[in-house]
Formats: sequence, structure tokens, C-alpha cells
Amino acid sequence: MTKEFQMEENECQQRLFLTDLPMEIIIHILQFLPLSSKYRASMVCHSMYNIFNDPELWRQYEVCIESDKDNDSITIEEHDAKILISKFGKYFKILTINICGHLKGMPKDWHPVLLKLSNQCSLEKLILKVGPYYSGSESLRKEIPRPPKEDMVVLLSLIRNAKRIKQLDIQYWPFLPDYHEDQDIIKVIVRNPTFHRLEHLSILWPDSRQMLSVYQPTLPNRRMVLELVSHLKNIKSLRLRSTMLSNDLLKEFAHCERVDKLQLMKIYVTHGKSNPQFHIPFINPSSWKCLTDINPNFSVNCWVIPRVQAAVLSNMLTFDCPLSRVVFLEWSRVTDLMLESITSKYSKTLKRFELYCGLKNYDNSLIRMVEECTSLKHLVIKSCTWYGLQYRTVIKLAASRGSGWKTFLIDEKNVSIVDNIDHAENDEMVDHIENKLKGIAIDPENDDRKMKRMELKESLAAILGSEFDDRRKALIIYRNKDGVQI
Repeated sequence: MTKEFQMEENECQQRLFLTDLPMEIIIHILQFLPLSSKYRASMVCHSMYNIFNDPELWRQYEVCIESDKDNDSITIEEHDAKILISKFGKYFKILTINICGHLKGMPKDWHPVLLKLSNQCSLEKLILKVGPYYSGSESLRKEIPRPPKEDMVVLLSLIRNAKRIKQLDIQYWPFLPDYHEDQDIIKVIVRNPTFHRLEHLSILWPDSRQMLSVYQPTLPNRRMVLELVSHLKNIKSLRLRSTMLSNDLLKEFAHCERVDKLQLMKIYVTHGKSNPQFHIPFINPSSWKCLTDINPNFSVNCWVIPRVQAAVLSNMLTFDCPLSRVVFLEWSRVTDLMLESITSKYSKTLKRFELYCGLKNYDNSLIRMVEECTSLKHLVIKSCTWYGLQYRTVIKLAASRGSGWKTFLIDEKNVSIVDNIDHAENDEMVDHIENKLKGIAIDPENDDRKMKRMELKESLAAILGSEFDDRRKALIIYRNKDGVQI
């Protein structure tokens, strides 16, 4: 610890006291208290001291650093945070490093703080949000300098010195080419022998509810991901982007030394015709089969963000892929062909289906999917467009499982009470506007519609059971504590 930092800590200790009065004045004031009051005050202070030194109170912490600021613009919050880390950092078990802005220079006075933290804490989970605004624009990348070596070395000391870590979540990280080994996060992980205990790994997995990236990252290539995973023999769950997936990666997980280890793989599907790093890979059906043969309980969850064709998606999600959950996000697109493909290939494995994108005239395909996918117990439809489902379809979907549904959630605005609503346009944004105008101006909530809506809710209440809830403008039932969280 530097001399300057020690002086800052002493000053902050005084400033954090309840008053700015000198200690001599405080003692003089307390002398006027009766003995019993002094005793009670001392016991309160003693109890509070013990409470604030309990490790559980400091189990989880997030370090927030503005990388674009110079040392003269450090906020009071950051100043206090450094003192807090110095005093209680040894108790941290779940740590988030959040460095905002372009990583072109972290304030130097954070270096001793993070180095001390890396040496004294025993992390179990590390979350890295480093440089989330690093643009995907090639022209802008050339203008922004590479992260300074000393900053990268300091940040990676948390990984280099880790001894008990079991979860690593790399949400944002500058995966730039030609790093020196002491600045390459994958090399640092591979060289730490204690990382064989790692059980949960997440690489550039979006953390927002809409699952949209706030930047276009430079993705680690498949070779880099394979090198990393080859070192981590006890991985139980893996979250990654589709472009990182490869046949070699699946074969690595299919080794006999990994029997019953990997249980879940979550894939965030990204696709861009103009950018090779976002291409969806072709996976051989045999690669999936080898993995499921050695790990019968292994399953795949898939989040789809782009408007990708069914044939392109099928190149990765082949017949032998044990798909148990599929989520179509707001900006994706579902077709009858996709729903039919899911039904035919995953009728034995699909357990959860969620749809947040445009929905129109897929009633028959949804009914068939629910009928044939016998393990499907979680259904979520919260489309960004209006209407899309006939009320009779909703009743059929509910009746197909009845009280067997664990999650049944359909947004009320997606249900059409009037039959045969015209969806002539193909463009979903036009559909959204036209349907919304139709619901407000052309087809007001008359008595007949109100009656049908009440009948629908009464029918669903009878079908789904007493736990049915029609609040929050949704026809919904929850039988699981986790709800529909991503």
C-alpha cells in the first residue's frame, strides 16, 4: 500500500465519523452523560462493530470505475469505495468489476486498491464488465488506443491470484488480438491451476431483459474458446454466443473424463451476413450425439435475437441437439416453418417455449407444438405486436396441460377476442401500428368484447386451477418460484 493511499485512508476514517468535530470535543461532550448512558452507548457501538465486521455483510460487492476520468475528477463515492475495499475486501466472495467507458486509461490510484484486493480476498464468483462501450466499428476501433498494459495486468491479477473461484462471468471484455501473455485473459486463466474448480463459465452473455448487447464486441474466436474450455475440466454450465460454438468444442465436452459434468449450455444466437464473426456455425449431428451419449442429462437453451432463416438456424440446432428451452427475443422472427421444425425435432426434449417477437396467424402451429411436445410445461407469449392469437387458441393451449402447466403466461394484448383479424401486411412494424390503431379506434371495447374477455378468464380459471391470476394485463399462472426470468 502506497504512503499516499494510507494517508487517504486515515483522512477518510475521520471523515466517516458521525461528526466533523475533533475527537477531544467528542470526549468532552460524552463526559456529561451519566454512567449508565455511557455504558449503553458503548454497548451499542460494540454491537455495531461486530455487525459490520460480519463476513456475510460484505459477501457481495460491485466496484464501479469511470475509466475516462483523470485523477482530479474522482468522485467522493469512488474515494469512499477504495477505503471500504481496503478494510472489508477480504470478506468479498462475489465481486463485480464494472469499468465504464473506453478502457483507455484507468485512474492510477485504483491500481494498489485492486492489487491488494486480489491478494486478500477469496472470491467464489467474479463478474467482469470491462469497457462495455467499446464500439464494434472498425474505423472507431483504430482511433481508440489499446488498453494500457498496466491496467490489464492489474485487472487480471484478480484472476491470476484466484484460489477458490467457481463462477466466472465475462460480460464485457476487450478481446483484442496480439495481447502479451500477461494481458491475455484466456492465457491467465489457463496458467492458474486452481481454475480447474470452475463450474460455471459465461462469455459475453448479455445481461439485459431484452438480451440486447449495448455494444458490438470483438468476439474470441473458436480456437480461443476451445483452448480455454480444454483447461476447465469441471464445467457444469456454459453460456456463450453461437459464433463461439464448434464441433471441436462439443467433442472436448464428450471426453470420458467429463462424464456427467456438463449439464447445461446456453447459446445466444447472433447472425450477420456481412460480418464473418457473427455467422452461425454448422454443427454435425454426430457432435451433439456424442455429447448426449456421455451426458444423458445434458440440455441446451437457445436465445434467438436476429431475424434468421429456419434453415440457417437448423445448421446449428440439428436433430440430435437436446434443446430444452428456446426463446425468440423481441427483434427476432418466428415462422410456421420454425415452429414445425422445433416440433418435429424436439418433441421429446422441449420443456420451455418463450416468444417476445411479432406473432401472427401461428395458432395451429402453436397448438400442434404444445400437443406433440409432451415435456413442454412452460409457455410464455409476450409478443411486441398486438393480437396474434385467437381466444379459442388460448383455451386450447391451456386445456392441453390443464393444471399440469408450471408456467402459463400470455399477454392480454396478444389475444384477439374478435375472430378473423386481418393481418395482411408482412412488415411487423406496420402490423404493430395498424393493429394498435384498430384496437383503439376501429374496434372499441364494446359489451360483447367485455363479455367474451370475462368468459375467457373464467374458462382459464377453471382449466388452470386456483393459482390462475389475470392481473398485470396478462393471462398468467406461476407454479415455479423462478417465474420466467432469463
